[in-house]
Amino acid sequence: MSVQQFQTENLPVPVKIIVESRNSSRVSLGKDAVIVRLPKHISIVEKEKMVKQFLDWAKRTIHEKQYYQEHKLSVEYYQNKQLSIFGKAFWIHLYFTEENKNKLSYRGDEHLHIYLNGQQPDKKQVQEIQRFLLRFSERYFLKSMQERVLYWNEFYFKERIEKIVLKHTISSWGSCTVQRKITLSTKLLLMPLPVIDYVIVHELAHLKEMNHSPKFWKQVENAQPDYKVHRKWLKENGNHVQF
Repeated sequence: MSVQQFQTENLPVPVKIIVESRNSSRVSLGKDAVIVRLPKHISIVEKEKMVKQFLDWAKRTIHEKQYYQEHKLSVEYYQNKQLSIFGKAFWIHLYFTEENKNKLSYRGDEHLHIYLNGQQPDKKQVQEIQRFLLRFSERYFLKSMQERVLYWNEFYFKERIEKIVLKHTISSWGSCTVQRKITLSTKLLLMPLPVIDYVIVHELAHLKEMNHSPKFWKQVENAQPDYKVHRKWLKENGNHVQF
């Protein structure tokens, strides 16, 4: 396997090209990079052609759906910002020190104190702020999200669930595997509860129908009759929500 990473002015994040033993080519929008996977058995010309097609798709998709907006934020954006996480309001306070270690301090109230090395570049400081907010959210609200999933499962689906996790994802709000593992995007914590519920119901419905057939959507509608309203909100506003 070989890995190549480079930056292009047409994209807000680097491109990572992975050449490996596989049958087909694939592109995905990762957390911090556009990831292209290519079979090692195809010719150089074919590889170059696929990369061009994939990067054209990535550029168009990122623009249309406004992915990676968090990469354009500044430190000033976060100072004294109020952030609502799972319906609870928090105030962000930034402090700049000469210490090399960055840290987040939470004392159980509505204030998040983030200490940053003042000598770091602005971009690095933003990355650290986002990292702390994600880690805090995943740590303190995982149980609440798990309880919400279990509530909806008991309310309607009554299916066996093996695992429920929160994960920072870019191009999906949730997923459900055949192993009955449900993954939810951490960014959902910043959205209205009915929208969170829609994504939860959507993934639980996959435990009954592992597809998007009419039968699947009927399961969603039976559990949440007004799901189309929340689905529309997610499509129109989801990519504007960010830590």
